[in-house]
Amino acid sequence: MITITIDDDLINKVVEMSSYQTPEQAVVAILSDYIKTHSPETLLDKAYLNGDMADGEIDSLFERDKNIE
Repeated sequence: MITITIDDDLINKVVEMSSYQTPEQAVVAILSDYIKTHSPETLLDKAYLNGDMADGEIDSLFERDKNIE
């Protein structure tokens, strides 16, 4: 674990402007969002099925293409 010193005025402004109840929650959420936003999508991430797909769409992923011999 690492310790970071943040100016009280800065972290208090962040907590006031957000829905976080503690400075710790604010810092963890902000850093997590930053990582999600700036991390490249891996091949494994692309391989996951979208939960919003209809059953027919999922079934079609496993059908053989009749145009390929």
